[in-house]
Amino acid sequence: MHKLLRFIPALMVGGSVFITACGKDGAPGPAGEDGAGAEIIYSPWMDVAFKPDTIHLAGGGIDTVGYFLTMPAPKLTLELLNSSDVKVFINTGTPAAPTVIALPYYDPYSGYSIQVTTYEKEIDIYSNGDLTTYTDNAGRKRQQFRYMIVPGNTGARQANMLDWSDYNAVKKHFGIKD
Repeated sequence: MHKLLRFIPALMVGGSVFITACGKDGAPGPAGEDGAGAEIIYSPWMDVAFKPDTIHLAGGGIDTVGYFLTMPAPKLTLELLNSSDVKVFINTGTPAAPTVIALPYYDPYSGYSIQVTTYEKEIDIYSNGDLTTYTDNAGRKRQQFRYMIVPGNTGARQANMLDWSDYNAVKKHFGIKD
């Protein structure tokens, strides 16, 4: 039992570090160099124009198999692409009454599908429906898109592999004495 008591101070220190690292809402609050947190890069809501993805049929006809577009993302550098989370959203509502859906998206009831692929400086979107921005009869824009780049500020640590079958290695790792 006394060996177990040695771990309590370590758990208390670890818990206090976790609580200190959390933001005011209890979620992890990553700090940047100035302590202000990671800078999230986001675009304005953009009007987009999808293009049909077509195939030529044997009889000379053309069939549309999907729709695609390339959104410019000038701040999406190679470094950010390799260390960030890039999220894309569609507002199927209006600017005044938004209905925002995170992509990729698949609706099992209608079969509607939207896929996203990110590259340096651009984001490709592919869908089985034409999602071009339009203005409804009341003059409100619909189907606008935006992206957010959430930079990572700390790489994940790769843990040292502990051989749990080696009693001496486990004792050494946890500082346990005989």
